Amino acid sequence: METKKRQAWVTKVKPEALQQCVAEYRAHKEDLDAALQDAGVLQCRIYLEEVGGQPYLFQYNESGSGMAPPIQPPGGKWQEARQVYEFKKHPGDEWKDLNSRGIIIGVKPGMLERYIELHDNQPEIIHDLCYQNGFRKSSIFVAGLSGNESHLLQFVDFKGEENPALYEDGTYREWLRVTGECQQPLPGEAFWKEMQPVYTFKI
Repeated sequence: METKKRQAWVTKVKPEALQQCVAEYRAHKEDLDAALQDAGVLQCRIYLEEVGGQPYLFQYNESGSGMAPPIQPPGGKWQEARQVYEFKKHPGDEWKDLNSRGIIIGVKPGMLERYIELHDNQPEIIHDLCYQNGFRKSSIFVAGLSGNESHLLQFVDFKGEENPALYEDGTYREWLRVTGECQQPLPGEAFWKEMQPVYTFKI
């Protein structure tokens, strides 16, 4: 039975404090790793991304049971993001030796509930295509950033590497078209944007 809990948080970072904040996470990695393991955390990833000219940190945690608290950001406070989608686990999956990504995209005004509805009713073929092309875990969260505009945060784990052939499949391309009507890429981007990893812990 699946008992793992997944949570995500976001916090603003003062631009003048950004480098020090990132340096602290990296300098204290061993202590942070030990504290997370003691708290029952199985995976923790922290990413950095600029949205609307403002730097943000994003944290994703996966814990064995219950809710593990996030690593507190230096001089800041986390705001919890709302989870809106979870990729279904296949029987027998071990989730070992997976590659991870954190990506972000905006939501068009008034289209968040439509986006959630689409994922609540995601066709089984879309899930199967993702699985066949390397997806093993995908958690999507929504958070208000940059003037409280909604942004989607997706934390993905792949077996091997993501297979670009997925994006050539006609059925999947139609899914991207429909869900894309709800999305607003960050300025200068055409799709989801890769976030910069700052800290990673995995059991």
